Amino acid sequence: MKMKLIDKHILRNFMVPFAYILLSLVGLFLVYDVSSKIGRFLRHHVSVLTILKFYSLYVPQLVVLGLPLVTLLAVVLGVGRMGKNNEVTAMRACGVSVLRIASPLFAAGLLLAVVSFVMFEEVVARTYGETKGLEEELRGKKSPQDAIEMGYFLTDEKGSLLQFIKYLPRQRLFEDISWQTNSANPGRKIIIKGFKAQWIEDSWWAFGVWVLYPDGTYSPFYRKMKMYEWEFRPEEVSQQKFPEEMTFGELRKNIRKFRISPEKVRNLKVQLHRRAAFPALNLLVIAVALPFAVRGGQRGGSIAAGVGVSMLLCVGYYGLSVLISLFSDFPPWLGVWLPNLLFGAGGIVATLRID
Repeated sequence: MKMKLIDKHILRNFMVPFAYILLSLVGLFLVYDVSSKIGRFLRHHVSVLTILKFYSLYVPQLVVLGLPLVTLLAVVLGVGRMGKNNEVTAMRACGVSVLRIASPLFAAGLLLAVVSFVMFEEVVARTYGETKGLEEELRGKKSPQDAIEMGYFLTDEKGSLLQFIKYLPRQRLFEDISWQTNSANPGRKIIIKGFKAQWIEDSWWAFGVWVLYPDGTYSPFYRKMKMYEWEFRPEEVSQQKFPEEMTFGELRKNIRKFRISPEKVRNLKVQLHRRAAFPALNLLVIAVALPFAVRGGQRGGSIAAGVGVSMLLCVGYYGLSVLISLFSDFPPWLGVWLPNLLFGAGGIVATLRID
């Protein structure tokens, strides 16, 4: 019973600063973002309803992205305050280890990781497209649905892949196309390249076309070619999702579908691993924050210094993530998980070495 009271006390000291920091983060963002864009809203006559709808959809994204930082700061402040009040010292004097003190915090971090993953799946991914459309509208630009940039589309169940620079739904027009047929026999695969392709009288027509045959030779230049094997309709292209809009299951399904396009598969795999790695960061930051919290709360320590160092570590984490993403030679799983592994390993080692 005594240990349960300790858990409740530790969690209370964690949750109070957690709630304050989270609400402050969201509030400061809303005040800053609205004040910086109010002139643009008025200039483009954006309705109040559109503005409210955008921020109601964007706040969950902000919360999910900010949870690791909020968790880290809450641990430093909450446990640091307990240390200043000699509560941590008293617990350790009674034989309670640092890991035992941290166990309710790790449980809270695990819960936050699950909540973050669910929010990604059920809220962020499902509203990503609508949020981007509203964001463009707030900027006074056309909706992304007026033009789909740098897209991919499977034209049949065999996995034949159409790549395009731009698709204009209203004109039912692809610009700069490259279509690769998928066949069990590599000797029968062909690639068709064209300047554009358009839906005309219930059929797809390509213009300015070359055909690359399996032996490496090109066909003569065709000014116009009917794409008999394209049996999809224009509406199906507009309904395709970008990786950020896909759920975890949809990402796995599309990785199998797009296996003939290594670049596309890599992008999908990166997004798949990010969908799991970023929520897991909510658990790892507990180990990173705990040493700064305990030492900052001890006599002569500084909680403010612990907060500052912790924030610098967060900046380092994001910087490392961006740096690794620039190296395409890394396997997708390693490029995404390596910052987590380094971050978590450093935190665990520092936690175990607390005096």
